[in-house]
Amino acid sequence: METKRLTDKARAASKRAEELKNVPSMIRDRSSDLLQMANQLRDRPMPVVVTKPRRPLWKTAAMWFAGGMAIAAALGYFFDRRQGSLRRHMAYDKVMATGRDMQEWSGKKARHLRNKAMGTVAEMKSATESTETERTATRQY
Repeated sequence: METKRLTDKARAASKRAEELKNVPSMIRDRSSDLLQMANQLRDRPMPVVVTKPRRPLWKTAAMWFAGGMAIAAALGYFFDRRQGSLRRHMAYDKVMATGRDMQEWSGKKARHLRNKAMGTVAEMKSATESTETERTATRQY
């Protein structure tokens, strides 16, 4: 029994050794395939990539600096100790007045569009009623 197990193990080991003998040829075949694919990729024409021109760094920095200065000036203007409160209230009043004007304008526009839609529906109803009356009139005679 013991010898049978040893012979089975010996057979399995010799089978694995036979499989491992084929490994270098398999690696060689695979590497040649990879080299062919690399050559094909190398010879393929490259697509044209259009890059967006970038703004120079100094221009970007200048824009950030100018924006920061504008924000600082606005804050200083609205939070001035003497007249800052008056300026804030005036700005608030202007914003509220603009909001009321926009609300009035949008109400007029909505009313106009509603009336236009109702007119279109009425025209469509009258057109279908007239065609139905024509159909019934032709059927009677």
